[in-house]
Amino acid sequence: MIGALGLLKRPAIVIDRHGLVLDVNDDALKLFDDDLSIKGKRLFAADPQSRMKLDRLVNLIRLASSKPGRSTLQTVITRRQGRPVVVDAFVQGLESESEDPLPDVGALLLLTDLNEILQVSQSSVMEIFGLTPAQARLASLLVEGKSLEEIALDMTISPGTARNHLKAVFLRTGTRRQAELVSLLSRLR
Repeated sequence: MIGALGLLKRPAIVIDRHGLVLDVNDDALKLFDDDLSIKGKRLFAADPQSRMKLDRLVNLIRLASSKPGRSTLQTVITRRQGRPVVVDAFVQGLESESEDPLPDVGALLLLTDLNEILQVSQSSVMEIFGLTPAQARLASLLVEGKSLEEIALDMTISPGTARNHLKAVFLRTGTRRQAELVSLLSRLR
């Protein structure tokens, strides 16, 4: 499972019912630094408040994994460099140990770096929405957070041409605003 998430470029960690790290994919390892790491088989946050949040999350995972049903938990780890990381925990509790196919697994943690620059494949955008290469490039640059003026400079086109490309992208994607377009395209990562 964690390998499949790695293919999707989703940082993931599997922990046991006691909060010990069982597996980590390469994308999660890329997020680790002095602020967020694994120490003694436990996920560790340097910030004291974030450490308390992680401890609370592990306690909630312990509780949720001992009860029947599924639970989704979330916390945010603060980093000194202003790069917060959202930790989503997916817990599958079962009624008895004999029913549990993975008795050691407590939760799957998906990590999201809120400062990650999203990138969308221009070829995918072209194929899915029938855009020209210039329209697909403009759409991809919008997803990266660039303004229309910055995109015009990057693409060495006039602001008017950039606006015309944007209108065509709106028409082909069925969107009306840049935020709506970025939301749609960011799901294609």
